[in-house]
Amino acid sequence: MKLQDIVNTVNEMLAGERHTYLQLRRLLDKTIDDINAQLNSTYPAFSDLPDGTADYDLLPDRYIRSVVCTGTAWYYFTQDEEGIETAPQYGMMYERGLFLMTRDFFNEVPPEYQQTHVTPVYPDHSTD
Repeated sequence: MKLQDIVNTVNEMLAGERHTYLQLRRLLDKTIDDINAQLNSTYPAFSDLPDGTADYDLLPDRYIRSVVCTGTAWYYFTQDEEGIETAPQYGMMYERGLFLMTRDFFNEVPPEYQQTHVTPVYPDHSTD
């Protein structure tokens, strides 16, 4: 999906705001971090894209709309005092989108974005 289309979709969710890509990038990055945690993946954040990149085509468009854009709107409203009434609605939509994405896309993550190194939470302290 084109970055400008992502920005336009998020701005529509923000009741017609006119934020630029650079203004939204930090919040877009947070949603990619959430997706990576949920899918155990390594998709690059928006801020990791090379300068001049016009598209974020690493995820299917439906997940960009239902998870990335919705999550960005939720993060925006949770940091904005005026959006406190709208935040729960977007929060529920975001959680549902993450759930559906995990359910339907977990096994579809391309090998180049699968996290292969997992650090154990509790190291083995056995003495052999």
